[in-house]
Amino acid sequence: MTSRSNETVASLRRTNVRLATRVLRLTQELAQTRHFAYHDPLTGLPNRALLWDRLRQSLERAARYHHHVALLLIDLDGFKCVNDQFGHTAGDQLLRQVAARLVACVRRCDTACRYGGDEFVIMLPEIGAAAAVDAVTKKIRTRLFVPYALEKRMISITASIGTAIYRADGQDGNELLEQADAAMYHEKASRDSGRRTA
Repeated sequence: MTSRSNETVASLRRTNVRLATRVLRLTQELAQTRHFAYHDPLTGLPNRALLWDRLRQSLERAARYHHHVALLLIDLDGFKCVNDQFGHTAGDQLLRQVAARLVACVRRCDTACRYGGDEFVIMLPEIGAAAAVDAVTKKIRTRLFVPYALEKRMISITASIGTAIYRADGQDGNELLEQADAAMYHEKASRDSGRRTA
């Protein structure tokens, strides 16, 4: 091999290394962009877009194989008071801790989503009887009720949870979410009414 040939080969190798490095960087940036497109930046949970995609797929499978799918809509009671009294930094800490607790309460195949503000949605695909949904709901209530360490203070909150179950009878995702939303507001109204009469 001549000296010029050696230089050409060395130059091509350097070019290949630069191209491989660039491709790797672009691949990582693309993966990061996709992650941000489908996940909440504060909690790291799936966002609405990813929830709706997974829900659509789960409902299609449920209709075909006669499975049940459950949605749990969770609203933190008094979250605005936490922000007002302790500041938005404490509120953000609370949301991150709530997200971590929700993930710990569900299976790997389930989806815990930050739906917006202080609302979260849990989707349980291929869930069994209503008793299984009740068990998950009870587990979530128990975990969320444990006090939170925020800004060197211990803060307790409650949550209102509405549930809806798809039973392969033609409901779509919007109807299922509306049912869970109505159940959640019914629970919240009942709790508020109980406080006023107490």
